[in-house]
Amino acid sequence: MMEKRGERVRAERSDKRIRVNSSYSQSIHEKLDRLATACGIPKTALQTYLVELCLQNENIINYVQDQHKTQSRFRIIPSKVDGDLQFIFAEKKQSYRK
Repeated sequence: MMEKRGERVRAERSDKRIRVNSSYSQSIHEKLDRLATACGIPKTALQTYLVELCLQNENIINYVQDQHKTQSRFRIIPSKVDGDLQFIFAEKKQSYRK
């Protein structure tokens, strides 16, 4: 812990994770539970793994955007850079002519 003017301030970890809560339908929860049991890992670890797997797959990213009809100016273009998938935003600046 670090001290700041007599108060203890907790140091922030470099690998800090952000908590995201999800709600699933009963059938999806059962599938997640069965797969987690089959793999021998906790449901939350499996959930994290599946999200990370999807966000590293260009085809899944494009499929999701196609399904939700993402406007072209907000569309993300997945691009591999040194083996890591990076997101490039396809924002187009509009020029206004009178």
